[in-house]
Amino acid sequence: MLALSLPAASTFSGGSPSKKATLSNEDLPRDQHNQPIITGEASALAHSGKYYFYFNDWGTCPGVDCCDSAGGCADCCFDHPPPPMEQCSDPYGPNHTVRAYQTADLVEWTDLGVALTLDARHPGIEFRPCVVFNAATGLFVLWYEDRYDGSHGYNVAVSESAGGPFRTTHTGIDLPGSGRVGDFNIFVDDDGSAYHVRTGFDIVRLDADFTGPEAHVAAFSTPKPSEGPTMFKRAGRYYVTAGTGCCACLGGASIYVLSAVSPAGPWAYQGDVGSVPGRPFDAHSPLNYVTKAQGSAVLRVGEQTLWLGNQWNSGLALSPPGPRNHDLLYWAKLEFGDDGAVRQLTRESNVTVQLP
Repeated sequence: MLALSLPAASTFSGGSPSKKATLSNEDLPRDQHNQPIITGEASALAHSGKYYFYFNDWGTCPGVDCCDSAGGCADCCFDHPPPPMEQCSDPYGPNHTVRAYQTADLVEWTDLGVALTLDARHPGIEFRPCVVFNAATGLFVLWYEDRYDGSHGYNVAVSESAGGPFRTTHTGIDLPGSGRVGDFNIFVDDDGSAYHVRTGFDIVRLDADFTGPEAHVAAFSTPKPSEGPTMFKRAGRYYVTAGTGCCACLGGASIYVLSAVSPAGPWAYQGDVGSVPGRPFDAHSPLNYVTKAQGSAVLRVGEQTLWLGNQWNSGLALSPPGPRNHDLLYWAKLEFGDDGAVRQLTRESNVTVQLP
């Protein structure tokens, strides 16, 4: 995961923010209490001159090294954790909450508290929170995957404040298309229309309230089964990124890139910018992918496009191993060629961005 540098190491001067911020991929940002931020699947929102980040709190269980298992490094989830892990929140645990943070400069972070509490949703498993702002209604809209009493679908919660608290208003949402319920992302276009892209892959235009489907607009596929989509727009072109299947994986995933001139497509596959060039794939090695992360969100900062991923199980490198909700983030500044293609990533210990 990526981390932001502390003010002492940043480009601050005299208490006023400079035009740049440095984000670290080897440490976590710290909040106003000097505590490392809580991490998990991430959502990023730019709103009214500030940046808001929402993390699915994966709890205090330590990670697991699954690379020697039959499924290899991409199979680090577990349904029945051994003692004492059953007392804390494993990837399929019922105790996930969504934590919100605010930052104006990507250096100083404020913990806004729990944005989606346990009593604000069904008891069960919650995954992949994604928050967008609806300018027409003035509401912040939080979608999340819900697994409840054997059911599997999407729920929506809303709040008048970016930091919550969010209250669930719509449950069991069915979306058109053949893609499965799973990882997803929501993109809001310049005209205020919102699009939901989910594993499978299907793109669905949402209704005016962003709380349900209006129309199925596109479907596409990737070279290998993949998940964790993000959707964004740059220079009039639309992009989707996705990575190979990765269940709380150790070592990360690929970054497939697709692009189109319209959300309706046709969507063209551009390539994989996240695998290590020339390295033969080894399911039992954590070194296949540049970022060692699985994608969660894309954020626009000024003229730059930042890709944000989760370095699952990175806490295993600590002694004793750190909890899953302190696994690292990974920030990558996407670079584009003259033809609009995303360039191959190289691993970086930190990334410097120009602030607007």
